[in-house]
Amino acid sequence: MFAVIRTGGKQYRVTPNAVLKIEKLEAEPGSTVTFTDVLAVGGEGGLTVGAPTVSGASVTATVIAQDRLGKIIIFKKRRRQNSRRRNGHRQHVTVLRVAGIGTDGNPPALAASEPAPQAEPQVIAPEAEPQAAAAPEAFVEAAVTSSREPDTTETTPEAVVEAAADAPAHETPAEAPASETPAAASGDHTDTVSPQE
Repeated sequence: MFAVIRTGGKQYRVTPNAVLKIEKLEAEPGSTVTFTDVLAVGGEGGLTVGAPTVSGASVTATVIAQDRLGKIIIFKKRRRQNSRRRNGHRQHVTVLRVAGIGTDGNPPALAASEPAPQAEPQVIAPEAEPQAAAAPEAFVEAAVTSSREPDTTETTPEAVVEAAADAPAHETPAEAPASETPAAASGDHTDTVSPQE
């Protein structure tokens, strides 16, 4: 359910439990304010538009705080006159929480009476806890032992060729070293320049 209210020369679309900032009202925090200037009311039954207001409709809200908006700067300058003026302004506002919307003279339906949907708590199975606890310990131990031991993998050309031969068929073998290419075996070197005597 929603309603469109008019206050402070502006129109606001409100729903139950909504928090909004409106032009300053003379009300203490914690007090209740009722708006009867309701322009439209909508819900499951459709939309009711007033001419100019909906008769019997009202919106009840609770004042949360009296606050001020962020600063805006008013800067005026007259060119070539060495005349500049800079002012700041913070607009006073009232922060409200909409308690409910009433129609046809009925009291407003309070937002607190509507139960809020709650998420179901997650339950962890008892068998999963020991496995979950063991996994981080194994990971930490593997990380600690691997950081202590030096890297002993061979990167010689013979080891690369052996690794390529042991690789499965779907993987591409590692490139052979330059010394075992056919050009190197024949002694043909087109890219090297021999020194001139």
